[in-house]
Parts: sequence; structure tokens; C-alpha cells
Amino acid sequence: MVIRAHAHFSYAHLAFVVALGAGLLACNRPETQSEVTRQGDDVIATGPAPHIVDSVPGDVMFAGRELRFEGMVGGDYLGMGGTQNIGGRVHGALRAAGSQIRLAAAVDRNATVAGWTVEVDRIGVIGGNAYFAGNKVHIDGAVRGGLFVSGGTVVLNGPVGGNVQVTAGDLFVGPHAVIAGELRYRVPNGRVHIDPLAHVTGAVTALPAPAARGAAYVFGLLWMFGFLIAGGVVVALLPRLMVDAAELVRELPGRSALIGLGWIVLVPIAIAIVACTVIGLPLALLTGVVYGVLIYIGRVMVAIWLGKTVLGPRTREGRSGALVSFGLGGLVLLLLQMIPVVGPIAMCVATIVGLGALILRVHRLRWTVAGTTFI
Repeated sequence: MVIRAHAHFSYAHLAFVVALGAGLLACNRPETQSEVTRQGDDVIATGPAPHIVDSVPGDVMFAGRELRFEGMVGGDYLGMGGTQNIGGRVHGALRAAGSQIRLAAAVDRNATVAGWTVEVDRIGVIGGNAYFAGNKVHIDGAVRGGLFVSGGTVVLNGPVGGNVQVTAGDLFVGPHAVIAGELRYRVPNGRVHIDPLAHVTGAVTALPAPAARGAAYVFGLLWMFGFLIAGGVVVALLPRLMVDAAELVRELPGRSALIGLGWIVLVPIAIAIVACTVIGLPLALLTGVVYGVLIYIGRVMVAIWLGKTVLGPRTREGRSGALVSFGLGGLVLLLLQMIPVVGPIAMCVATIVGLGALILRVHRLRWTVAGTTFI
């Protein structure tokens, strides 16, 4: 139940952004004890250190600082937290984001994992395709489908039943690696090490390495990381406002898009006009700062809406529910952004619609506070 569409990871280290952001979001909770609740066949576990060892007929959703799963889930697994140790059996798909993720489970379908450190234990088995991203990705377990990895350092030392595509700073293919398909990699020259005992059935192809890993690349990572952190803080402080604005994304997408586009285009013009006067310069500077912040967090509303759409009736109320929805939706947005051509367009639309929804909600709130009914 979680993410059904899978995006190709095309930038090394990008999952570091997703991982730390999701971990911090999940940990930003007021509860001091872990809480496990059931909603029908599904289980939602939140808190500092939730731990599940039972069999769950439906889906499992985790959010916390230290997550441990050792049971069996009949549906999908969704985990967002700092450290995750995932064992047992997942009959559906697995989606996990965090700082350190260790996967020792048997997963029947696809797995999408993003973390600072991602490790697939030798006993771990993924029945479908695997999509991994992180600063350090170490795969000793088996992947029966295709494998797509983006990372700083990638170590592949297990069997893969399909094609393998890697984007990394360093790639090590160990002696126990058995690739039934092709191996295609985007790695700088001299930083690929393939053990002589490794076996690759298909062709081994070196693709052009990613663009220079300079200041622009680092800035892009920091920008995305900042979005997750800033968005998480805003959602934690103003959960009701953000959730209500996210509802407007669903109810009034056209009006939200028009308002957002108009605001993006007209406000800079107004700032330039006001800045022409000495008296208006401080106001112009202040407005410019507010304008930039709102543009920056504009996608938060769309992320919450996406998360709630994916979770459906399993969405929780309150601050914790808003954070989980934002974390999941933010992960979807960041994966979507990795798709060439489509990604940047989708992000632009998300910013415009989300910003418009927020402005519309604030405007309604302003009239409500004034005691006036806004229609």
C-alpha cells in the first residue's frame, strides 16, 4: 500500500536528504513512550522505540527514532525513523527512510529504501525490484528482480536476478556477486572495483559519470534537506493549518493554482516597486524574505495531500498523523523529482498549487478570526 510507482534514482547521495529528513520528522513528537495501535488489520506504531514481533494481517506503518520489526506482515511495510532494523517477513512491498537501515527480512515484492547507511543482510531477500539510495549502500542479500542504486559508496556482494544500474562515487562488486542481467554504472573513472570472482551474465557498461560534484550539487542536496526539515518543523508547529491547506489542494486545485501563480508573479513586481523608495525599502526586504520562505515550503501542502492519499483511511489525526503524511508525501515528491524532465515540471506545479492552497487557507482563517464568514 504505500508507493506503487517507482522512480529511478539518478543522483548520488540524494537519499541522504530523504533519510535524515524523514528521521527527524518522525522523531519530532511529544510522546515519551511508544504506542502501537490497530486499525482493522493494520498496525500503526509510533514513538521513540516502537517494536513489533507479532503477525499483522494488513499493513505496518512505523514512525519513530529506533524502529524494530521482527514479525510477519501480510501487506506492506512503511517505516520512517532514525534507525530501523527490519527482519521477519513482508508479504507485500517495503518502503523505508531513515538514517541507518538494516534489512534482514524476506520481502515478497519490491523494496524502496533511502538512508544515510543502507545495509541488506546476507539473509535478506527481496522478491521483486529493489530501489536503494544512501551515502553508504552495502548489499549482501539477494534481489530477485532488478536493482537500482544511487549512493556515495556502493558495495554489491550478493545475487541479483535482473539488471543492475548504479550511480555512485565508488562502486565495489564483491566476489559473491552474481548478476543474471546487465551491469550499468555511472561512476567516476578509476573508482570501480569488480572482483575477478564476481559473475555478470550480461554486458558491463560504463555510462557517463554524473555532472561535477561541485558547489551546485552540494547546494541541491542542502536545499532538499532543508525542505524536509523546514517542512517538518512547520507541520509540527502548525499541524491543523497545514492539514487544512492540504485539503484545499484536493478540493480546489484550480483555484489554488491560480492564486499561487498570481502570487509568484505579482509579488516580485510589487516588491520592486516598493523598493524604489527609501521608506519602502525595509518593507520590500521583509516581504522578499517572507516571499522566499513561502516559496520554499510551498510543496509542504502537496506532500501532506500525497501522503494522506497514499495512506487513505489509515491516515491518523493530529500532529503525529500530519507528520507521517508529510514524511511519506515528501518521499514521493523527492523520488518524483529524480525523474528527468517530468520531475522539475512536477515540482514547479506542486510549489504553485501548494502555495496557493496555503494562501487561500490563511485568507479564510483571517476572515474567520475577524468573525466574518468567508465563501
